Amino acid sequence: MEKKLIDAALRQYALHGYHGATMRKIASEVGIKPASIYFFYENKETLFIAAFHQLLENHFNEMQRIRHRYQDKSVEQIFSAMLHGIVAHHKGDEQGTTAYISLVTSPIPEIKKDLHDHMQRYNDWLVESLENALKSSYPLMSSKEVDRVIKQFVLIGNGVFWGIKLYEGEGFEEQVRLADQMLHTLFAELKETYA
Repeated sequence: MEKKLIDAALRQYALHGYHGATMRKIASEVGIKPASIYFFYENKETLFIAAFHQLLENHFNEMQRIRHRYQDKSVEQIFSAMLHGIVAHHKGDEQGTTAYISLVTSPIPEIKKDLHDHMQRYNDWLVESLENALKSSYPLMSSKEVDRVIKQFVLIGNGVFWGIKLYEGEGFEEQVRLADQMLHTLFAELKETYA
């Protein structure tokens, strides 16, 4: 039942935003009385925080799967696969992406703290994972240079993520191609400097 409630909350949140996603609408979608939700969640905020955590974990788990799947590939292939994984994950769940964007801007104070904590955990994993791949391919790279490359990747990934909501069709495909070109240029510079 909790999964059904979270899924319904995400759908309602994607459709109506925080204020429009009422417990009544969520309960109706699941086929229960609104008061029954309180058996599982203390209030609307705790339900949305649980839904937010699910979105964050789904993304994190997908990035971990991609990193594991490409662990024996070149570092450039790893970065490219992760970039395309961001696209596939969020395009494949546009409702979740819309809900995520709405939740980030919601008036729930815990959301900002939870997002910060999650992003710190995700960034720590990303840095460790990508640092190992970079150092393996370019052992002479300084830690400062590794940090710079990872930050550039994060900026490119964030741009592609937000592009999902800003561009459609060919416009979005062009954004992904440009992101690919930026990664290719970055790795061409690394090869020239460290290979």
